[in-house]
Amino acid sequence: MEASIRSHKPIVEMESCIMEVKLIGKRKFLVAIMLCSLFIGNSVINAFGRSPSQQEQQSAVATQQSKDPTTSSKQTAVTFPALKGPYKVGTERFHWVDKSRPETFTANKSDHRELMIQVWYPTNASSASHKREPYATDPTSLAKAYEGYSKIPAAQFLPLLSSTTHSLIKAPIAESNQKYPVLILSHGLGMLNDAYRFIAEPLASQGYIVVSVQHTYNSLVTTFPNGKVVNFNGANSDSTSYLDRLITKVWVKDIQFVLNHLEQLSEKKSYHIWKQADLSRVGMLGHSFGGATAAQVMLQDERVKAGINMDGGFFGKLIPETGIPGPFMLMNAGYDGLKNLESIDPKQAAQAQGLDEKKMTEMLKHVISRYKQAVRSSYSVSFRHADHSTFSDTPLITYPSAPNDAARLQALYRTHSSINAYSLDFFDYFLKGKPSKLLNGKNKIEDVKVEIGEHVKTKPASSK
Repeated sequence: MEASIRSHKPIVEMESCIMEVKLIGKRKFLVAIMLCSLFIGNSVINAFGRSPSQQEQQSAVATQQSKDPTTSSKQTAVTFPALKGPYKVGTERFHWVDKSRPETFTANKSDHRELMIQVWYPTNASSASHKREPYATDPTSLAKAYEGYSKIPAAQFLPLLSSTTHSLIKAPIAESNQKYPVLILSHGLGMLNDAYRFIAEPLASQGYIVVSVQHTYNSLVTTFPNGKVVNFNGANSDSTSYLDRLITKVWVKDIQFVLNHLEQLSEKKSYHIWKQADLSRVGMLGHSFGGATAAQVMLQDERVKAGINMDGGFFGKLIPETGIPGPFMLMNAGYDGLKNLESIDPKQAAQAQGLDEKKMTEMLKHVISRYKQAVRSSYSVSFRHADHSTFSDTPLITYPSAPNDAARLQALYRTHSSINAYSLDFFDYFLKGKPSKLLNGKNKIEDVKVEIGEHVKTKPASSK
């Protein structure tokens, strides 16, 4: 694994892929995104939440605005809807080093795997005593990174990335006689661990400790406390065997290290957050490749009791005939994800990406077969108006005009609200033992479709 990670030259780099998808049709476009972000894409949308024509138009507008300070100054900041839970939200960032694992993405054998972690948790503190966290701790560096991938001037992102969130920095956790369940969050390939506030903050406000893991070298950019910056390394996206190794040898081990470290911290009971963490009730959710990681972790580690894959594919170890052990939810962008995948022409897709047709055929077969297998043991929840990026904050952060586009923004908020409702209902049922309002499909939310697999796990955890 170590040698293969270091030696593989990515055939489809994130930047070149994003620029290339502008020029291709719907089916080819879906494959391009699958190769870039490794997800089950269901609508014509690129990695930054816009169709090709929208991206070209927005890029031109942004370039013109960057030359006009009057126009740029009108850019408004991102706002997030009010939290619905009984708690306010605290947050803290941590730098954890796995000294048992050498870093496989560097040539220095003395390097060990380093991870940046962000935690959101319930608090009773107020903004009068604790500062609200800005969206980005280093807006300038992040804006430059977005510019490199989207070709939109960095200056256009700064007002958005400098916005404040609901989270109160290092606020004390709300003390309770009943400890809080823990949710592990895994980002998409090339994404960021703090780009999921739309779901992390609401879950924390409902009494969960959300631990978001940044997979170093596989995220857009990682900044460590000592100032070291690590950029996205890419992946050999035409090789399913490489992706299988990446997820099992790196991403799953990242999560297992975090679980191990949480157990050590919880035993010490020396820090306010970990004293309130109930590690007997752990769930996991992930987006895209992070969603695939959630499935793999549940296959390999019984400590995770329930999982959600937000619009992700399936890589790693084969899913058994009975499906994924434990309760699992598969969230889909649009209603026809599997149908769209099965309609892709491998030859056209291979030509569009400059890849070997045989390899493309193998990849599609690989993804479709595992998707079908996973569906058998999952709650499949499909959101009609979602695209792949909707399962993150990306549409807000990488589309500079979004805060000024009221209709688009409200539509996004509605879909985010639906995603949050099903996530909360799922984890409340299986980790807290609360009655479910949505999983049986009888109580419906508009533009959401629920399907229950034949081997789905329906028994919730006992209430504590």
